[in-house]
Amino acid sequence: MAMTSVRSNRLEWIDWMKALGIYLVVLGHFYSFGEKFIYVFHIPLFFLISGFLSKKESDGLAFWKKIWYNLAVPMLIIAILNYIFHCLPQFLKNSFLPIDVYWFVRNVLFGMVSGFDTLWFVYTLILLKIIYQYSMSNKLFYSLTVIMLALAYLYNNYDLSGLPFFINEPNVVANTFTAFPFFALGICLRKFKVILNEWNKTSMLAFTFVCGLLLVSGCFFFNDYVAMYRCGYGSNILLFLLGGIAGSMMIFAVSKLFGHATKTIAIISRGTIVILGFHKLLIDMVRVFFPISDFDIIFAVLMVMLFVPLIIATEKFFPLMAGIYRVNKSF
Repeated sequence: MAMTSVRSNRLEWIDWMKALGIYLVVLGHFYSFGEKFIYVFHIPLFFLISGFLSKKESDGLAFWKKIWYNLAVPMLIIAILNYIFHCLPQFLKNSFLPIDVYWFVRNVLFGMVSGFDTLWFVYTLILLKIIYQYSMSNKLFYSLTVIMLALAYLYNNYDLSGLPFFINEPNVVANTFTAFPFFALGICLRKFKVILNEWNKTSMLAFTFVCGLLLVSGCFFFNDYVAMYRCGYGSNILLFLLGGIAGSMMIFAVSKLFGHATKTIAIISRGTIVILGFHKLLIDMVRVFFPISDFDIIFAVLMVMLFVPLIIATEKFFPLMAGIYRVNKSF
């Protein structure tokens, strides 16, 4: 089973992992079928993939250009567009208050989740990439994992109500604490890229999937709700780490078993930032007609597929929102 296309240097199992991961993000935000189970691992999965795809740049200017154009600019454009969409009803009712613009700008500048919503992931990823780029050595970078986990524990177990809003409210700086271990693991796994790419034996992949599923199920039952958007790891930080790693193993195995990634899967993989930024608007529309639904699994599939032409159009006509260095990039 060939995992790498003769026409492309892309790792097709990465395309599958990102496509499956963004589908789980969309499904999880329906807040219905399997929400708590999905939250065990879907965001850790994306931070692990992001670490795997990250590398230090020898040219500092090139690093900042990629950060700016691949992540910061799309994040800011999408955040502003989302804010405008959410303000439209107030404009139509003549109830919009200019002071609301101040609160939006303040929340964006301070990296508050209330300013970015789902895009907190992107802002947090920017911080992780900066930390990695300027770490003096990989050993030093990996050792920061212990510090980050300790900070996550303190953040979740101490009263922060008396501290400034940008500390006690959900914010991207705090979210780096729980995201860091998975990002660091992804960087470490990059050294085994060839082994992972050639790991194709069906029986071993099936065994990996089953083991991952069992471990995630155990973490689902014994850990509390994982809410990484507010630095939340549940009630047990070890189960949080185990669940995130096991779930990533599970998605890796499925992705390898799926084999060749179609053009559609590659487009979804490239356009995850667009889906991440706008899918909640579509979910709100679906909920107008289906407040309670047994078909959210199907709705999530249709929603992801609906984004394919939007991603193509964005890359062609508005590449700044797609990430101009990301378009047509090979892994």
